[in-house]
Amino acid sequence: MEQRKEIVRLPQIYDCDGRISEKDDWFIEFYVRNPKTDRMQRFKKYKGINKFHTHNERLQAAKERKEYWTGKLKAGWTPFNDGSVIYEDSIGFQTAIKNYRKLKSKNGTFRFYASKYIDFKRAELEPSSISTYTSRLRIFDAWLEGQQLNGTDVSCITNQVMVDFSWHIINNVELSRTTVQNYQNLLKEVFDHVRKERKQFPNPCFELPMTRRVNDSAALPIQEMDIPVFKKKISKEDSQLWMACQFVYYCFLRPRKELRFLKIGDIDFGRSVVRVRSANAKTDITRVVTVPDVFMKELRQVYKLHTFPRDFYVIGKKRLPGPECVSYNNMGNRFADFRKELYMPKEYVMYSWKHTGNGRAALKGIPMRDLQGQNGHTTVQMTEVYIKNINGMRSDKIISEFPPL
Repeated sequence: MEQRKEIVRLPQIYDCDGRISEKDDWFIEFYVRNPKTDRMQRFKKYKGINKFHTHNERLQAAKERKEYWTGKLKAGWTPFNDGSVIYEDSIGFQTAIKNYRKLKSKNGTFRFYASKYIDFKRAELEPSSISTYTSRLRIFDAWLEGQQLNGTDVSCITNQVMVDFSWHIINNVELSRTTVQNYQNLLKEVFDHVRKERKQFPNPCFELPMTRRVNDSAALPIQEMDIPVFKKKISKEDSQLWMACQFVYYCFLRPRKELRFLKIGDIDFGRSVVRVRSANAKTDITRVVTVPDVFMKELRQVYKLHTFPRDFYVIGKKRLPGPECVSYNNMGNRFADFRKELYMPKEYVMYSWKHTGNGRAALKGIPMRDLQGQNGHTTVQMTEVYIKNINGMRSDKIISEFPPL
């Protein structure tokens, strides 16, 4: 778990070892981390203490001032924000978090409560789910900014505001029914979390509009005529990405987790298998997938993966195997750039190579039992449904023997 930085060091009394001469000024000292410098900054407060000239009077005054400043700091006051509660912003962008979990003001905004909600859920959800939740909450917060509501108290987010946002993601963003429901359910959870602190706050997520739209750009298998176009372009200009596409196509590895965290040592070059460790697998169960000969030959002769240290990530930074893996969306963004440049459908994503490999393998006659193991599905029936969704009810008889007009 990430170690949080110390933000406040509470007040202490400095009493000059009990001396009360005119040269000996007592003071209250405390430290607060400066969000601009990321360093603890010292503050001294003399007011209301040194006007007393007996030890007991001065000590009593110092204790009162210490209590005063302690109360302000515990309530969230900071000298850098002039009286507002401070908190760590969990839905801020990652670059800002790495620099320093910036101190934010306005303790009643949606962003404040969304940050607290994300921190609450962090212990029980996978990082990928946290990333999805954070992304959706950022989108809602950005929409609130467009409505000039992001800096207002959360009580300003009424049912009508939620209705307007729902119509926005239905009509303008054109999300599917399932995705719209996911947004609405997440926001309802956040506002339920607000109600734990503010009992009188009414959850604004009720009687929200819905769409009948079934799909919002779900990944599609890549059509036969488009495969050689992608291969020619990507293999020439980004050979590492083309290798990644092949891992997804041949081995059915999921790009964002299974492939991203794959190491050289996970590949058995002699037995032509890849071990997907349980920590990286979707089902949390270690599985072994087969590497087809045509791809293994390329891994050895073209990419020479067997020559790299075994603890290196296969898809490393600098477009070579290395000690650091690429970021969560790296491969997907690189593929999307090629897709846009080639004017290909937006439904083509990195995951499309998995659908493509499955569909072509099934048409080639590879048994469902083999495809089940390669995919890591729990049952053959699950694989059959998956393949049916990819290839549809294709009939070789209709293709080859349908009577002509």
